[in-house]
Amino acid sequence: MEEKEIQPNESMQLIQEMIHVAKNKLADDGFFLILWGWLVIGASMAQYIMLQMGIENNWIVWPAMTVIGVTTSIIYAAKKSKERKVKTHIDKALDYVWGAFGIGLFLTLFMMGVHGIKASYFFLMLLYGIGTFISGGILNYKPLVYGGICSFAMAIVAHFVGKPEQLLCVSVALLLSYIIPGHMLRNEYKKQHNV
Repeated sequence: MEEKEIQPNESMQLIQEMIHVAKNKLADDGFFLILWGWLVIGASMAQYIMLQMGIENNWIVWPAMTVIGVTTSIIYAAKKSKERKVKTHIDKALDYVWGAFGIGLFLTLFMMGVHGIKASYFFLMLLYGIGTFISGGILNYKPLVYGGICSFAMAIVAHFVGKPEQLLCVSVALLLSYIIPGHMLRNEYKKQHNV
């Protein structure tokens, strides 16, 4: 049986459809951007307040946030994996982007004692920026690209301020790179699907 050759315009249409499907999945799964955005902002602000009040062991908010986030993510991902039927090349590319992000995040947190808190917050904001910037590029979704750029900018700002103020930089970075684009994607998805 002879395979039909795909014409250039059909090829572009197929790519656009794949991007649209992947964007809808991310929008539906914008859950992760929104969940982790709010969790990190909550932990950053809680630690900032605890530092201002002179509370020792203020770092405890991070393990607590991680347990909540990981548990919720695993449950949600398990539920969604049962619904997912087909994985496109764009889905796979996004999986690699966020997989690399996860590895980078783990290594940054693991090496926090070596590099110190100040450098670690800088690297975390770079990772947030890389994940959203590349995802926005793959999906051709400018709010994620701009959010990534904002995370890069906040990483630079954080380099010049003290530890408590770096927590505020982390909060702003997550608001602009995760929360706002996540809600915009979800709203766009709801409009298109009359949800």
